[in-house]
Amino acid sequence: MTGGAIARVALDGAASQFFDYSVPETLRQAVVPGSRVRVPLGRRETEGTVIALPERSDFSGRLRPVSSVSTGSPALTPALVRLALWMADYYIAPVGLCVRTMLPPTVRGGGKAGGGDGFARELTVAAAEKMPEVEPTRRQTEILSWLAGGEQLLSGFCRTWGVSPETLRRMEREGLVAIRNRVRRRDPLAGRRVAPSSPLPLNAEQRAALEMIVAALPPEPTAESGARRCNPARPVLLHGVTASGKTEVYLQAIAETLRRGYGAIVLVPEISLTPQTIRRFVARFGDVVAVLHSQLGPGERHDEWHRLRNGEARVAVGPRSALFAPVERLGLVVVDEEHEPSYKQDETPRYHARDVAAVRAKFERCALVLGSATPSLESWRNAETGKFAIARMTRRATSFQLPSTTIVDMRVEAAPNSGGLPGGGARLVFSDTLVKAIRTRLDYGEQTMLFLNRRGWAPRVGCPKCGRTETCENCSVAMTYHRDDEVLRCHVCGAWRPVPSVCPDCGEEGYRLAGVGTQRVETIARTLFPKARIERMDLDVTSRKCSHEEILARFRAGKTDILVGTQMIAKGLDFPNVTLAGILNADAGLAVPDFRAAERTFQLVAQMAGRAGRGDRPGDVIVQTWHPDAPAIRLAARENFAEFAAAEIEERRELSYPPFTRFCLVTVKGSAREAVEECAARFADAAGRDDPRWKLGDPVPAPVEKANGVWRFQLTLRSADSVLLHERLRGALSAVQTPGDISISCDVDALGCG
Repeated sequence: MTGGAIARVALDGAASQFFDYSVPETLRQAVVPGSRVRVPLGRRETEGTVIALPERSDFSGRLRPVSSVSTGSPALTPALVRLALWMADYYIAPVGLCVRTMLPPTVRGGGKAGGGDGFARELTVAAAEKMPEVEPTRRQTEILSWLAGGEQLLSGFCRTWGVSPETLRRMEREGLVAIRNRVRRRDPLAGRRVAPSSPLPLNAEQRAALEMIVAALPPEPTAESGARRCNPARPVLLHGVTASGKTEVYLQAIAETLRRGYGAIVLVPEISLTPQTIRRFVARFGDVVAVLHSQLGPGERHDEWHRLRNGEARVAVGPRSALFAPVERLGLVVVDEEHEPSYKQDETPRYHARDVAAVRAKFERCALVLGSATPSLESWRNAETGKFAIARMTRRATSFQLPSTTIVDMRVEAAPNSGGLPGGGARLVFSDTLVKAIRTRLDYGEQTMLFLNRRGWAPRVGCPKCGRTETCENCSVAMTYHRDDEVLRCHVCGAWRPVPSVCPDCGEEGYRLAGVGTQRVETIARTLFPKARIERMDLDVTSRKCSHEEILARFRAGKTDILVGTQMIAKGLDFPNVTLAGILNADAGLAVPDFRAAERTFQLVAQMAGRAGRGDRPGDVIVQTWHPDAPAIRLAARENFAEFAAAEIEERRELSYPPFTRFCLVTVKGSAREAVEECAARFADAAGRDDPRWKLGDPVPAPVEKANGVWRFQLTLRSADSVLLHERLRGALSAVQTPGDISISCDVDALGCG
């Protein structure tokens, strides 16, 4: 069977192989690469995506036919089909799962092959364009006068004017009115007014950065040249200090991209950043901006995706998954805060949006911009070696300088005779220096942001007599005490239970609450500053739709004096009235046994410091630490990224860690600990322990050894030879049989050790 009569389909799910189907004559025009189809599999039918139309099939038997195909344009463009195949190969993942990652659920299932198309519809009524010769009755004349203003929603018209739908249907049969069934857009920005904005004047560094990005854009098509360049330009690393005006450079680069007839994608690392970013982009470009993120309703995601697919919208904005937006004639991809770990997906396929963005830009032959005040060491190394172009913005866009930073040694401040503050938990959380600074801001009507990257009230709950710690029954982690509802919660599986009144082991009354979380910070702050308006922003209070936006809107409007939060407040947010940023435990991440610990600590401290002094008043940053001499703390306080990166890269070179090697984390999971450990050992043997071209770590328990009742062991693999690494991983996966419920997953380019 040849000549377009065969469809190679990647089925939805974890199947690693493709399946070939015959294409009935009636479907040959509709079945193309990227189409969503319904096909038989065994005794049932399932859905999948057409990957190719091969000339021949390797299957020797009779091919079963495609049952149906989704109507409309193919779900995936040719470039996205190619990208899905690349992701499956590089991240060692089933193509079907890669395709599922690219398509919102409402697009995969909302336009089921042979079924509905997923759009919402509404009935409208309008006066007929050409009136019949029949003379309308007095009542009909009255109704037609109400319709003189144009088409109206039928239900609203009937409700407003007391007209029955049956009356309008009779008038339709008589040719007096037209009733239409039109698509109703579910707009995620409905009801929100965004004032238009105009381009801002750029300083010399901003202009130079913009010129570099514009030079990387595809050329403007002409009658002679037709399409775009044969080869894309180098990616541009936009290294600008906090508040240097990177977003304005993005906006003006996108304006030029649109002028040339191309579209753009803008990625932000956190959903909390999305509302602020959306406002700025909608203010500049209006309705051509589409929003894509997981907190949209299913209908909103469906409609925004289709606006991009049909060209109605040309700029996609959102977190990681927006990278796969079906933007036609893509000309520019921007990855803002490119260093952020949230760009790495933690389930199969474990892709990194920054790296996949580089591949998509290559396939689409478009420009790529990676922006950050604290770039990842991988991107920094690529700039040093010339693989990336680099544009530097060394000063803030306003006339004000970088904020003044004070490092507070908590070993001194928390001492019993330090004075100033009440004892107990308050002294461990708020230094006297920080309290005085906050009170000054409250006196002047200015705002403060306080950062602690741990939610809950107390991370550990234990018996002071026998030392028992309350741990999760399903996970090998301590449970966190949450005072809002007086329960212990597991931050891995979500399990909860009441706090025991007595120790189950020794019967001692009164558990000790150890450590500090954002709930406790908020409570102590309310005690220290009783007249201040205080809010908290962490995962516990932002699960509801639009909750991020509501908290930040109140803060922007000046209805909140102090905002306490986790890392979701530490990046990208721009509030001109914030003149103080407090980092409560700057070195918490340094104790993590991970080769990226220092890099992440530097980034968090520097990014949080950048929240202060972004308006017309200078800012201050107070960094509380128990290790004031740690380079990551000391250099981040000065925003001296170049010195930090030079030392850290040299250490990575000596230890053979990224960016000088590819780093892979293999995790073996199962319900029986002994079986998981034995399977991990067999994987290590199959991969080849003694090959000098790579470093293979011994199987060890994962940092969280048990999660959701599943035991986990892991191995780390490092090699400068990416081809060798992939060959060995695939070979070991093929050689090791996984009995029972045991599974093996590979995290290529893992961000850390678990």
